[in-house]
Amino acid sequence: MIRKFKPGDRVQKHNDGPVMEVVKYVVDQDLGGENFSNRNLECVWFEDEERKKAIFDQRTLFKVTDGRGLYQDP
Repeated sequence: MIRKFKPGDRVQKHNDGPVMEVVKYVVDQDLGGENFSNRNLECVWFEDEERKKAIFDQRTLFKVTDGRGLYQDP
């Protein structure tokens, strides 16, 4: 699958949610060690002054282009 994002991109889930920053792609492997998916992204965001991290399928995200940095005050 084509990678839609790169580290540092700001993204958001299609059904709303926090603005997040892409850290890296996470390559899934089967039990034999063969790579079978490169569409999952590790993303970070801040919620109540706490850093959160999770993995999302790139197909559920879109790029945010409002120009504000992740660490700036609103």
